[in-house]
Amino acid sequence: MKRLLTILTATLILLLLITQIDDDLSKESIDLIERTHGKNTSESYLYLHGIFASEEEDPISVGSQLLSEYRKLDTDDTYEIIEYPDSKKIASPTGKDFCQVWEDDCLKHLFSSQLNIENLLSEHHVLVSRVDRFFEFNEYTTLSKPTIHELFPPYQYIAAANRIKTLEAIAAYRGGDAQKALDSLSLQFSKLRRSMKLQDNLIGKLVFLMKLSEIVDVMSIILSNCDTKARLIPSLSQTEKSFYMIAAREFGMSYYIFKNLDKNPEFFSLDGKFPGWLTRIVYKPNMTINSITPIYSDLERLTQLSPADFAKQIEFANNTPLSTSKLRNYIGSALVSISPEYTEYAGKFHDFEAKLAMYNQLHHLKLEIGNMTNPYYGNEAPKNSNGSLCFSGPLEDKRSLRCLKVKL
Repeated sequence: MKRLLTILTATLILLLLITQIDDDLSKESIDLIERTHGKNTSESYLYLHGIFASEEEDPISVGSQLLSEYRKLDTDDTYEIIEYPDSKKIASPTGKDFCQVWEDDCLKHLFSSQLNIENLLSEHHVLVSRVDRFFEFNEYTTLSKPTIHELFPPYQYIAAANRIKTLEAIAAYRGGDAQKALDSLSLQFSKLRRSMKLQDNLIGKLVFLMKLSEIVDVMSIILSNCDTKARLIPSLSQTEKSFYMIAAREFGMSYYIFKNLDKNPEFFSLDGKFPGWLTRIVYKPNMTINSITPIYSDLERLTQLSPADFAKQIEFANNTPLSTSKLRNYIGSALVSISPEYTEYAGKFHDFEAKLAMYNQLHHLKLEIGNMTNPYYGNEAPKNSNGSLCFSGPLEDKRSLRCLKVKL
């Protein structure tokens, strides 16, 4: 009897030890997380974070102080951040003239606004000059750790300054100088495009993409009302569409969440004291991480496809759900089943490619609508919808990225 008890005890201990074993991180997982361990300095990143600093302060210094504050959360998630006072921030313009371009009648309002552009430029000269300075940087690296409390740049200042430049161009057009307006918009487009290429986080990449789309629509409206032939706008390059670092940072967010759950005593409740070894029985962080890696590898791959290949990929996609062992990793399996979906973000860049193609065919090549080519599907006459010409596409276009405004 004593011997049997010993055998049973040893067997239980062995089984318990086996339940504690996690897989090694896959090669793909290691590659993705190691990408986030890059440069430890970036003046442009610090400048953008401090771009709202008072006129007397240096944006880089303010950005550096804010980064230091947020980094304290990496070791103490209860730390209370000392934010930069709102009362000291430079003003950011608001109102109807700063509507979202995809909203109904936004562009119509911009072209009919009675705003005094000289007063606007004078009032916000610090903002405009700082954003112009940001555009001069030829590097950008996110320095914060990709966690749930990550410090995100105040992109609204970039958007506001860009709108001011757009309103200035519209004012020139309404004043009778269409060429000056187009030249100004073309220059702003080039600056935004260059900065978008440098962005290594998803939010920034999308903000710049939307502002590029806005400028194309404004130029299209001007060109639809004058005899000027537009200059060709090159399609996006592979590096401009690249999600190499974006995929890594999005993966990093999940990576650190899953790692922090490992043997966490508050796994099942905020005030819990659940033993770590019991948590490990139902949750394996590395197995969970390895299971979601294909999401981010696929995101990186999808952005590098042509629009036509992307459309085929969506049509014939093999939607096999991600999975991990429910027996060894029950909680991990539940977490994997609610993993984020990124296909629509890759689709936005292909939609914008369609917009550029339509712009070039309509305003540069001067093609008739019936002779146009949709980058997704080949020959296709775009549909007219509320003053916009729209190509069809494989995904829903919520922000009119594959539509071109031609009439207010």
